[in-house]
Amino acid sequence: MIRLTQDLIYHATHFDLPYVQEVYADKLLVINVDEKSVVDTMSKPQLVAFIRQNRDSKAEPFSTKTEFHYALVDGNMAMVVMTRELEMNGKWSRKFFTVIWELLAGRWQVVKESSVVRG
Repeated sequence: MIRLTQDLIYHATHFDLPYVQEVYADKLLVINVDEKSVVDTMSKPQLVAFIRQNRDSKAEPFSTKTEFHYALVDGNMAMVVMTRELEMNGKWSRKFFTVIWELLAGRWQVVKESSVVRG
């Protein structure tokens, strides 16, 4: 699962739209909590639009720097826990991520993703 998550990080941070559309499940829910505890959510169409906007504007790829803490496969579900360093809107932050994978239609797809800014 760590290898799949490394691939996910690389392709998503390099705005690989076909990969993103395939690896994220249609029922995707992304939850982000910022340093002020403000929660923001994103669906698959919103994530695809974000990736498309960055690709079309020829934005620099995001950092892939990741520290993996834990990975578990339990039947058709899997969880990967990590810390990532990202620059978003000109500001660096360390974020604690949890990615939930599900085996759907014969392949692993991301169904849930959460991030919380680390102090």
